[in-house]
Amino acid sequence: MTFFFDLPWRYWELPALLVLAWTGLWWASRRARLWFAGLTPPAALAVLLLGVFELLTMTPQPSCSDGSCPEDPGTAIIAVGLLSLIVASALTIVTFVVETTLMVRRSERAEREATAESPNFTTP
Repeated sequence: MTFFFDLPWRYWELPALLVLAWTGLWWASRRARLWFAGLTPPAALAVLLLGVFELLTMTPQPSCSDGSCPEDPGTAIIAVGLLSLIVASALTIVTFVVETTLMVRRSERAEREATAESPNFTTP
């Protein structure tokens, strides 16, 4: 678990932007929230696959003798994609749980209002 805390801040930019966008969408329409929740995990998976592709097709780097080797961009993209996939999956689960709960509460309220409006309706 300490692996995630040891990462540089630049790896956390995309997951932080996902959380900020998700938070902002709670003041938008339900359709926008559900689209965001449905599309962010596949998009994060695409970033992860892009990192794997970059890692596999990378040209050989010159050897570094003084210990200051440049960072491998494929590994950085994979780390960002993995973090984004974890964050996007968690946000999707939270969104679907909350939206399902809200949907059930709306239907229960609609049923209560319908029974209150019709005086001829009797419950067994």
